[in-house]
Amino acid sequence: MKYKINQTQTAKNLVETLSFRQLLNQVCCPTYGMAGKERLEEFGAMFFHPMERTELQQIIERFKHFCSIPPFIVSDLECGPGNMILGATKFPYMMGLSQTNSAELAYEVGASTAIEAGELGYNWTFSPVADLAVDPDSPVVSIRSAGKNPEQAIKIAGAYMTGMQDHGMMATIKHFPGDGYSSWDQHLTTPVLPLDADAWRNGPGHVFQTLINQGAMTIMPGHIGFPAFDEPDDRGLYPPATVSKKLLMDLLRNEMGFEGLVVSDAIEMGGVVGYMNYYDACAAALTNGCDMLLFPRMDERFYIEMEKRFDSGSLTLETLRDRACRIVSLKEQFGLFEDTQSASQKRSPDKAVHAALAEEVMKQSITLVRDRASLIPYPLLPETKVLHAVIMNNHERYGELFEKMKLEISRYSHSVDQWIDPGPDALFKAVADKTYDVIICSIGSRLSYGLNVVRLHDEVARNMMGGWTKFDTPIIFVSHFHSFVHKEYEASIDTIVNTYGDIDSTAKYLVQAITGNMPINRELVAHD
Repeated sequence: MKYKINQTQTAKNLVETLSFRQLLNQVCCPTYGMAGKERLEEFGAMFFHPMERTELQQIIERFKHFCSIPPFIVSDLECGPGNMILGATKFPYMMGLSQTNSAELAYEVGASTAIEAGELGYNWTFSPVADLAVDPDSPVVSIRSAGKNPEQAIKIAGAYMTGMQDHGMMATIKHFPGDGYSSWDQHLTTPVLPLDADAWRNGPGHVFQTLINQGAMTIMPGHIGFPAFDEPDDRGLYPPATVSKKLLMDLLRNEMGFEGLVVSDAIEMGGVVGYMNYYDACAAALTNGCDMLLFPRMDERFYIEMEKRFDSGSLTLETLRDRACRIVSLKEQFGLFEDTQSASQKRSPDKAVHAALAEEVMKQSITLVRDRASLIPYPLLPETKVLHAVIMNNHERYGELFEKMKLEISRYSHSVDQWIDPGPDALFKAVADKTYDVIICSIGSRLSYGLNVVRLHDEVARNMMGGWTKFDTPIIFVSHFHSFVHKEYEASIDTIVNTYGDIDSTAKYLVQAITGNMPINRELVAHD
């Protein structure tokens, strides 16, 4: 059933008492730190970046103390709580969850995420990603998505969403009307969704519509232009959905019937503020359909500039009151005023159960993507000479992963070397001289905003030169994060395994799967 915010008289009366600046604060979600660590005051929501559990708990309680209207406590729990709450349970990324092909597991992961984060007071997450991973070079979607098949995305992202919302956590489906069709990064520029109306309704539109019908509480529009449903401006440019009345009001609200909360993506991203003036974008987002702004710069200049937009008529008091009323009504409806969520949010999470769930998801998600030479399972014996080669950009970020890989390989072989960014000449010599019996090669880096395309690049990519992959030495590639490495290196890579992320036990079970001591998934559900 579709979720609907019912504006209440209590909320209307409360909003009428708020000043212009108080109204702005209620429709803004800054990130802790951007708002000023020494300047905690009342905001409608606050986003918290990764911190240790104890520090988070103290800061969240301190922030709530400043708020006469209960705030939304927000994070980005796309793959469990562990990436944002240090020490909490980590899960594989959404594409790994999709590779299990289990809606039941997806629901349980959503539920455990809500319970574990809810214990600290979180009540809203900017997840799951509902985009389709169509372009392998998408710098935003990729492993964060359930895949490129709309029905698979509905099955897995929908179950994850429902698991969270059934356990006291508002979910957000993003990035409407759909990212994943371009190698352009909306952090940097404004991608354009190239689909016609029918293709969209059968693809990403079908995903968003179904999840809306299933009760999605929040939608995040992307900084993405969409010519099939919009008009260009005087420059011939299509406006990002964030500031488009045609996309947010005509399409999302009126045609698709979404009556939940609309929150912008980060308002300082190049996809919107490269299109128009920063402060004009803030006003236009609210005026044209957003209920809340994400990550505005809440300094004195912001208030002065927004007051200028009020004076010019581009942002009205009526709009601000309507958006604030919807937010306050949602908080009332969601039980924040009465703390009716406390039963689910204050339930002590069973960390052992959550850890076991994460391991089960991870074991089922490890996938043999390609094996032309039928290398898997590959026996590693004590006398097997193994090289673990690392071809990953920003490899200094992954030291712990490399050491875990070496440790787990060493449980089988007594002769393991590890080379990080060795260069094609060293690799060529190793295979030409038959120095090793097998090479296990960790390849491909994780997504990073503003990185643009996630492919191997610069000098690191040159490791794929030299012809070392076509000698007699067996080579097993492992992509820990970038799930489409095999598409770029169609000829060079004959055997590759994807893990879809790295949690504490990934390396252990990966090596078990490679050696045949554990079954390995051979079905590319999320890729089809």
